[in-house]
Formats: sequence, structure tokens, C-alpha cells
Amino acid sequence: MSAAWSVNPDATLHAWLDEIAYPLAAFYAFWLVGQSPLKQQRLLQNVAWATCLILAAISVVYFHYLDPGAPKPGLMHFYARVGHSSTLALMAIPLFATMAAKTETRIRGLTGVLFCVVIGGATLNRFFWIALAVVAVVLVWPRSSRERVRAWTALGALLVVTLVAVAFSNKLRLMSPAVGSVAAPAVQVSSSTPEVLRVVARAPDLQLAAIESAPAPKPVTLIEHLRVVSGINRAMRSDARPRIWEFYGSQVAKHPWIGIGFGKPLPSLAYGSLVPDDLFKLDGNVRTHAHNLFLNTLLQVGIVGLILQLAALGCLAYQFFAVRLTHPQWYRAGLALILGMLAKNLTDDFMWQSTMLMFWSYCGWLLGQSAIRLNTLGATTGGYREAPHSVDAKPAERELEAVG
Repeated sequence: MSAAWSVNPDATLHAWLDEIAYPLAAFYAFWLVGQSPLKQQRLLQNVAWATCLILAAISVVYFHYLDPGAPKPGLMHFYARVGHSSTLALMAIPLFATMAAKTETRIRGLTGVLFCVVIGGATLNRFFWIALAVVAVVLVWPRSSRERVRAWTALGALLVVTLVAVAFSNKLRLMSPAVGSVAAPAVQVSSSTPEVLRVVARAPDLQLAAIESAPAPKPVTLIEHLRVVSGINRAMRSDARPRIWEFYGSQVAKHPWIGIGFGKPLPSLAYGSLVPDDLFKLDGNVRTHAHNLFLNTLLQVGIVGLILQLAALGCLAYQFFAVRLTHPQWYRAGLALILGMLAKNLTDDFMWQSTMLMFWSYCGWLLGQSAIRLNTLGATTGGYREAPHSVDAKPAERELEAVG
């Protein structure tokens, strides 16, 4: 419908395929896969595990090439951007958590989670650790009083690890990797050496580092000490997201109810030319989108579209909530998948193309597994019921259906 008033109808229709049609087909296909025999599901689990193993190895071996500005050697040319890669790794963790809950697949599940942490950590995406903490809290939250001590111990350790990981990511991201190269007198500018050009392009960072190295007031409180040690102060000053949100948020009032057309690129097409030059110099990606899933939705399809999006996610969460008593592992995995995706997209918008396909495919897979088991138990959860049993079904099964 929004193509009728979209500022770019062609982009809206193309986005409809990328963000609605293909993910819907993937959701249904993986919902069917989730109800397939266990042998077929194990094959798909093994494929996911092997893929994460390969990506984890690539992340370690080619760590210094993961920077989006660095040239990609060999097969690294096909490596996705670090934000998307960390999001895909985060979404795979709930899947491996369901494998870790079973004795026969526990080792593969735990190692799969480890691979995903390596993939996400190597991208130096700071918000990956926060979203990972959200996912882990949902998965590890105590189910009973007997598990309370173990669960709270794990959550406490997780909090410490998350803080250390965020601080370490800040330090690495804010370090100037070209210090040694630029300081050397033999550096020359050559069009045939992209690495040298990249070093020269980062020379202003050295001036910024020199300015920031000037004497500053000493921190007084413990919180200020932690901010300085972790690099949070400098990260907050150098991060353009607050200004990006402020700019795009100011555009919402122009079309508050139905927006300017569905599709992730639409806000940049409509308002990209209005971005102040100083903000664009601070972050060249400001003209791509609003860097927040809900703000981007509000710009595209207005308040009406945002309500529909929240309703769709709420209905999805309810389907996982419905199996909390019969199969808590699928309930926790589904809820972790949704909350982790939302947490990861609060500072960006990765729900597009391959990442959108991954999210809805995993949702379909988990719901398919829970649906077939609910039908086996005779539980009632709305639409997740198989066709009535044939006349030669066991009497106990017919009685369970009659009760439902």
C-alpha cells in the first residue's frame, strides 16, 4: 500500500520483496523443516555448526582485514560487513543453545555458541556484547529455586565478562593502527598501493589523538575512572549516533502517520540531501538510514506501520510463550532470538536482506519444532494443530484431541 505514496515506488516494491516476500517464504519453508524427521534436522544443524566454525577460523586468521575499509584478500572478498556478521552470529546462538540442552548434541551446541562469540567479538562491534548479554540472560535465567545459585553465578560472571569485552572493544576500535606507519619517514602516497592511501586517509585521526592526549582534568569518582579506563568517554564523544537520531527524529513530523514509503533505503532517499555537512563528515553512513530499527520504521510507514510491526513481533513472541510449560528450551530460544535481534538493532538497522532471512528462518525452524511436539502431546496453541488423526489412531490420542 505504501508504494502508492512512496517517494520512490520502485525502491518500495523492491524492498517489499527483500523484507517481506522472501522472509515469509523462508519462514514457511523452515517451519516445515522444523517438523521434518530428526535426521534431516540434524543435517541442517551440522551445516550451521560447520559454517560457524569456518567463519570463526576466518575471523581469527584474517582479523586485521575485517575492517570495512581494508582490502579483502581472496575469499574474504565475500565476507559480509562486520555489523551484519556479528548480528548473524548473535542470531545463531539460540539455535545452538537448543542443541546444548540435549545430551547427544551438547558438545556441538556449546562449541557452536563459542564459535558465534568469536565471530561477533572479532568484529569489534561494541553493541554485540550488550545484545549477547540480553540473549544469555534469557537463556540462563533460573527456572526453579534449585537452579537459582548456579544461574545467578553465571549471570554475574556474564556481566563482568561483558563489561571487560566492551572496554576491550572500545580500546581496540579507538586505537590508531596507523601510528607506526605514518610516523615513519619513508611513507609515500601512491595510487598503486591502497594500503598506503588508507594510512594517509587516517592521518587526521592522529591529530585528533594528539589533541585528546593533552592534559585533562583528572577523574574524581570511581565511575569516571571506569569510563576513562574503558574508553567509554572517548567512544561517546566520537560516536555520531545521537546526532543521527536527532536529525532523523526531527523528520518524523513531516509524515507522522503513514511515512514516506516502505523500505530501509527510503529515509535516506527522502532526507539524505538534508543531512548537515558536518554530520556527514563525522559519519559517512548517516545518509544510509536512521541507525535504529524502530526509528527507521517510523520514518518509512509512520505510526500506523510501527504499531503493525510491534504487533507482529508481539504475536511472534506469544507463539513462543505458548510453549513455555511443555518445551521451555524452545520458549527461551525463541524469546532470546527476538530480544537479541531487537537489542542489536537499537543502534543500527540490520533487518534487511540476508539478516532478515536469517531471523525469520530461525523463527520458523524453532516454531516448527515446537509445533510438532505440541501436536504429539495434544496441547492446544491456536493454529499449531495438525490435521485430525485417522480412524485407526490410538484411542489415547483421540481422547487427548477431544479434551483439547
